[in-house]
Amino acid sequence: MPIVTVNLMEGRSPEQIENMIAEVSDALVRSLDAPIETVRIMVNEMAPHGFGIAGRPARVVMAEREAAAAQREGNA
Repeated sequence: MPIVTVNLMEGRSPEQIENMIAEVSDALVRSLDAPIETVRIMVNEMAPHGFGIAGRPARVVMAEREAAAAQREGNA
C-alpha cells in the first residue's frame, strides 16, 4: 500500500489540493503498478511562520522573492 505525505505551506485552494492528490495518486498507480484503492495521500498544511528556508522564516524569504519578481516585471 503506497502512502505518501505531502507537506505544503498554506495558501492553496481546496481544488488545487484535490487535484494534486489525484495527480500524485495516478503517478503512484502508473509507476508502482499499485491498485488505486491501495493509494493513500496525506496532506499537511503549514503556516509560513512554521517553516524555514536556509535558516530564515519562509514568510520572509517568500516576501523577498515576491518583491524581486515584482521589480523584474517593472523593469521588463
